[in-house]
Amino acid sequence: MVPMFLRILLVIENFGLYITNIVIISHFPHHAIVCYYWKMTIVYFAAIIAGILYGIAESITKNITEKKYSAFSYAFLQWSLNAVFYLVPFIFFWSFPTTFAAYIYFSGVLLTQIIGNVVLIKAYKTEDISIITILSRSSLVIAFLCGVFLLQEKITLLNSLGIISIIIGIIVIFYERKRLQLSPGYLFAILSGVFYGLVAYFEKMALGYFDIVSFIFLFNLSAAIILWFIPGTRRDIKPIFVKYKKQFLLTRICIVTGVFLLLWSLRSGNLSIVNTNAETSFLLSTAFIGIIFLNEKKNILKKLAGSLLCVLGIILLNFF
Repeated sequence: MVPMFLRILLVIENFGLYITNIVIISHFPHHAIVCYYWKMTIVYFAAIIAGILYGIAESITKNITEKKYSAFSYAFLQWSLNAVFYLVPFIFFWSFPTTFAAYIYFSGVLLTQIIGNVVLIKAYKTEDISIITILSRSSLVIAFLCGVFLLQEKITLLNSLGIISIIIGIIVIFYERKRLQLSPGYLFAILSGVFYGLVAYFEKMALGYFDIVSFIFLFNLSAAIILWFIPGTRRDIKPIFVKYKKQFLLTRICIVTGVFLLLWSLRSGNLSIVNTNAETSFLLSTAFIGIIFLNEKKNILKKLAGSLLCVLGIILLNFF
């Protein structure tokens, strides 16, 4: 049973390509442009689904993050549990590239992800979440610029207007008329966004060498091992897990699925579009989870207006 399940997992990894080759080509044998369009539609839609799963996990994580516990302990639990979920697929399908450049890019992912994750948790513990959400979206700009200038991805004027619309929409949703004063929490939020934007770039480059399952397992295992030796990490692992075991398991199910979809999309599509789709759907999902499940009905019209701007931005970014 296990090998069959894992074979299904690999089929899912190549789902977009399968649809393109079997379904689209059979109906449009002489229309390569149509085939490419539909493949990219699937790729970019997968990034949106990944963002929604990230949003569910992040909404839960925000509610279980306590100031008295170490940010390193939270990060260790997240990455070690991710590695456990991917252990069985890795055992059956592992493979590692022999090119040195692959491990340079992998090291970039590892370093920027660890710093970004820890810095963001520190920001959550010190400042208002609504402002942090806006400032940490510097990741959108960084990843977009990396795609355009480092990867030479072609972007139209409407694409650029799309990302501007998304940024304005995010500000409309989350800004609460509070003065932005320079503080450690705000700096942490901006820095986390910069590092997460670089994560997306390094992931895109690393996936040119790694298969997805091996990459995810190796990253999470490496991050957990590094954190294990950082002073203060082990102190709070047990009390956090005992207190929030069910929540952690639920967030890990969402994250391991979302990560797989996001990396598949990132490997197949443009960094500037995939990352923007994922981050925007992530933010919209957290906003609507708050409205529907947490009864956060305050400023609902403002949130809906901002959401429409974000949706308009996604349309401009993906279809023009």
